[in-house]
Amino acid sequence: METLLSQTELLPSLLAASRSGLVRDWDAAAVRRALSWGRFFQGLHARLPPERGLRASVERRLRSRGVPLGLGHLKRCPELLGLALLENRALPYDACRALLRALLHDGDGERRAHRLARRKAAAQLLLLPSAPPSPHEAPPVRAQGQLLLERLREEGGGEEGALLEQLPCCPTLHRAVAAALLEPGGEAEARAALLPWLLQQQQQPRLAAFFRLLPASWAASLCSRHPELRAPYLSLLAAWGSRLRYDPLRGEWGTGGLEEGAAAPWQEVRERVGCLCQGPEPLRSAVLAQLRDLKAQDGGFEVRGLSVWTDLLLDVQASASKEKLLARSLPPTAK
Repeated sequence: METLLSQTELLPSLLAASRSGLVRDWDAAAVRRALSWGRFFQGLHARLPPERGLRASVERRLRSRGVPLGLGHLKRCPELLGLALLENRALPYDACRALLRALLHDGDGERRAHRLARRKAAAQLLLLPSAPPSPHEAPPVRAQGQLLLERLREEGGGEEGALLEQLPCCPTLHRAVAAALLEPGGEAEARAALLPWLLQQQQQPRLAAFFRLLPASWAASLCSRHPELRAPYLSLLAAWGSRLRYDPLRGEWGTGGLEEGAAAPWQEVRERVGCLCQGPEPLRSAVLAQLRDLKAQDGGFEVRGLSVWTDLLLDVQASASKEKLLARSLPPTAK
């Protein structure tokens, strides 16, 4: 048992080496050895008994190097190695030829090679730059979201989280995640895989980066569709707002020389709060309630420039008043 557990600790090093510049010194024999190790780890997974305690011990050993690996990485180790090496430009030409031969002649090689090619193409599509209007007005973003959902369906079996950890963490992936969460008909898959990935306690920087790069309208739609995201998003907005400082000379709120990313500018915070307050119930009431609580904690001021929460509430109320006035002024046929 201890031998098996100690052997699993070698997997993070093997996967890391396959993605690094160390492969510059690899030849055909080194590639074959790496793939043999991949098949060995896959065999370990097949031989694991169903006891949850043992499987939990294996997962703890896999994560002992600080790398988010799981049992799914053991099961798909040959594919993970093959994909990493195919994408690693440091791999010498002869070693790459040996890799391709090995993949094509390894048992179910043709099907595996097709699967690798499809996964590489999917990863490349997720890396394509995308513009950030509404997901349903930006075909590339929506296509990326649909592709991500399809990949999650292919994985299944509780291995979706491992798949997400393999994908390149970049703005385009975050937009694809958002589009998948908003995709009609994909709600079950999205809730099962994407929300736990976003809401991991140890990955709060990931959630902050996710919300920061999304337009305000996207974030509001996500909080309306998926209530689990409401509290962390409001907490993030509260953190950003609390770091703003009022400049009496300019008559505006500023970040006060904070490092980039530590806070959002006043205009952005105001826009994001405004979009939330324009959303449906119960989202709108929850946002207003939090703003009132923050205002009270800040002293309950009623004049501008003393509390960022007072100013936000005043702006929200002014915007609501304008909307009501506009609605009353429109002719019946325009309403």
